[in-house]
Amino acid sequence: MPPKSKVSIVTLGCAKNTADMDTLTRLLKARGHDVVADPAQADAIVVHTCSFIEAAKKESIDAILQAGQLKTKGKRLIVSGCLVQQHGDQIFNELPEVDAFLGTGQLSQIPDLLSTPRERFIDRARPGGFMDPDEPLPREVNGPSAYLRLSEGCSHPCSFCVIPRLRGAVQSRSEEMILREAQELSAKGVEEFSIIAQDTGDWGRDVQGTSKLPALLRRVGQMPGVRWVRLMYMHPVSFSDGLLDVFAEDPERFPYLDMPLQHIDSQMLSEMKRKTDETGLRRLIERIRTRVPELTLRTTFIVGFPGETDAQFERLLNFVKEGHIDYLGAFTYSQEEGTPAALRADQLPDDVKKDRLTALMDAYYVVAEKKAQSRLGKLETVVLEESEGDTVLGRTRREAPEIDAVVRLPRSASRKGRFITARLTGYDAYEFTAVPQ
Repeated sequence: MPPKSKVSIVTLGCAKNTADMDTLTRLLKARGHDVVADPAQADAIVVHTCSFIEAAKKESIDAILQAGQLKTKGKRLIVSGCLVQQHGDQIFNELPEVDAFLGTGQLSQIPDLLSTPRERFIDRARPGGFMDPDEPLPREVNGPSAYLRLSEGCSHPCSFCVIPRLRGAVQSRSEEMILREAQELSAKGVEEFSIIAQDTGDWGRDVQGTSKLPALLRRVGQMPGVRWVRLMYMHPVSFSDGLLDVFAEDPERFPYLDMPLQHIDSQMLSEMKRKTDETGLRRLIERIRTRVPELTLRTTFIVGFPGETDAQFERLLNFVKEGHIDYLGAFTYSQEEGTPAALRADQLPDDVKKDRLTALMDAYYVVAEKKAQSRLGKLETVVLEESEGDTVLGRTRREAPEIDAVVRLPRSASRKGRFITARLTGYDAYEFTAVPQ
């Protein structure tokens, strides 16, 4: 049967959005549609948006406007995701070129909309995600790395965050579905999994009352051909001794933990409703570093939260300078409508927030440089990902896809296979150089 429509998908935001659109792609193909890369060649464009902070909203609006410029007679434009869930009424009126607005829990409607168009409408009745459609949808594999999603939504009450409103409370996938997907991907050549959720440590608590994540990770790690399993988006209060055992038992296979701390000052953490304090976080990091000293630890910090004093920021800055963190992301606090923190009267000026972000990242880059220099001259396994001119880019087990440093090697390295041994020879501006061995 020939394709019913050519569909182009523009995906913005986090890895959870990427997973949503991977599921949509598979569903579209199962229904006979063709997914194409070039929006100009498509019969329909889907823009899947992010709305976590103000910068993400702007990026989403810009993408919608660019897609709107490509509209011709008969071409449909569908906007989905978090921006619709949070600001649907406003953008419905401001973006008349869009045919349909779908919230985070309505993505399964898209294939039917392509076959049976409706009058312009908005539907955001049920926040959520797009985890397991009723029909079996084999995943395509593009390279040796893949995301493996555990759940949708979040039940933590962080005072700065809109995710529970946009995605709903946590909804866990079944262990059976997760393992079935992992086995399918492993059989197709996937050797590296990034485990994702809003909080990976919360998986299963909505169904079982407790998380059985350690057992699940072991089963994924034991699948044939799996080299690396990265645990992403772990709330510190969800990290257990059982999880630490998994990392300590097999540090080569479980080399990476992403655990957003958001701050280190106890008062700030309390006002953020993070359910922990500085003492607890320091003890947790000490336990991790003692048992798994080679573990790569990534985190995220917020600067400029309402009421943050110079002294509280200095405490955070000094913590970063201590060198506990291998990879770090940071952003300025964004006053998000509907969150408790947005109602506070002690909002900080934008220039103060920007200056603090610059200071924090400058301090981190000094730490990153020191850590990188300690790795030079050593042999590491590198997964090769993409060619760039006469070179090829890759990552070691210490770097997560798309967000951490890259390794640049001669193009000839690709003749040795996908995973190769290389010696790190240099580092500059978040980029290693290496030579194959």
